[in-house]
Amino acid sequence: MKQCINCMTRLPRKELADIAWCSLCAPCRQVAADQMKLLHDRPGGAEVQIYQCGWCGTERSCAPGFQTRCLVCLDDRSVPDPAVQRIAARLDLTGTWRENSELIAATTVKIRLAKYEQAGWTVLATDVHGLPWTGFRWLTKSHGTWGRNDESGEVALLRKRSRPEEAGLLYLVRYGKVLKFGRGQADRVHGHVKYGAVPVLVLSGGRQEVAVARDRLKRLHRSEMVSQRTPVDLFAVLPDGEDVTDQFRTS
Repeated sequence: MKQCINCMTRLPRKELADIAWCSLCAPCRQVAADQMKLLHDRPGGAEVQIYQCGWCGTERSCAPGFQTRCLVCLDDRSVPDPAVQRIAARLDLTGTWRENSELIAATTVKIRLAKYEQAGWTVLATDVHGLPWTGFRWLTKSHGTWGRNDESGEVALLRKRSRPEEAGLLYLVRYGKVLKFGRGQADRVHGHVKYGAVPVLVLSGGRQEVAVARDRLKRLHRSEMVSQRTPVDLFAVLPDGEDVTDQFRTS
């Protein structure tokens, strides 16, 4: 016996099928059968298909031959996941369980896309194992984050880039009612802003000092996403950081 991740019904394994990395029963597959629309089929010869949700517009990457569904949207057969509801409570979200679940998933997608922002490339879509049901990445399996080169039009699998010669940034941004802190380069902070985040505070410092500061914050708060009411003091962990927030504020 195995459980459908969407409705939690336990069924014989043969009555379930893998959709978006997870097992779904036939009724749950039917509910979302027409949800995803194929936008790009192996663009530029790349071994990826880009789908868009017809319900909310979110895009998702998928390897040819696999089936997928929206990273964000649940449906009328979905049931609450207690773990996700605990996350919603920690973030002080006040919507229905489904609204909270979809907000957490949508924010997780935006944060992941922002990690891959880099000059000269347009990010097309990503894939996060466990979404929309788990709220956060469940396992590391993924069809990848894909982008198009702005000059050549080449579509390629994107990788997070490390630039040892550059100073690091410790940042705090706000996605609606949720605060997100982290570290990275300017492209990453600009990526968060691109996907709707408001920069609260951005500090520049040495890469090693910034990495240590982020780790201290994560041990303190246990997650990089916290309630907007949670005090997150960047200067307490990076006292010599330079405030460069104005570089990321939009007019």
